[in-house]
Amino acid sequence: MKIIAITGMPGSGKGELAKILREKGIKVITMSDVLREKYYKEAKEGERLMDFAKRIRELYGKGAIAKLCIEKIEREKIVAFDGVRNWEEIEEFKKIGDVTIIAVHSPPKLRYERLLKRGRKDDTLTVEGLVKRDWEELEMGIGNVIALADYILINDSTIEEFKSKAEELLKRIL
Repeated sequence: MKIIAITGMPGSGKGELAKILREKGIKVITMSDVLREKYYKEAKEGERLMDFAKRIRELYGKGAIAKLCIEKIEREKIVAFDGVRNWEEIEEFKKIGDVTIIAVHSPPKLRYERLLKRGRKDDTLTVEGLVKRDWEELEMGIGNVIALADYILINDSTIEEFKSKAEELLKRIL
């Protein structure tokens, strides 16, 4: 099985890359959606999603979210996991297939602008909160995955330019 592991800081454009893969007929499992399913069933009252994610990883190991995601696979030849946060998740994916890591990178200022516009229910809506979230992501180990990615897609201009870069990369690796 071929596995595409998508990583990047919040607001970098991981979801846009996932959308392109879906349009190509590739199954994409968004790791935060799988985590949210568990969160809505098991979170403590008032617990932030980020704190829940940390608690799950402390209880079941740093690869716990990856294991939950792997349960969602059926008989795909290619599957993408959107939102890889640490190297232990990569190790879980390597147990079931050949992993290619794509890191999506955008400058912090641009990411913050996108996140503030996106206004997702569990997004922090202040720059200070977004900076704090970045540091929490880095503490979780995302920097290691980004640093060891097979490919880095820079997303610092228009959506059309990003899509063009993504299409070019996907032609090479699919």
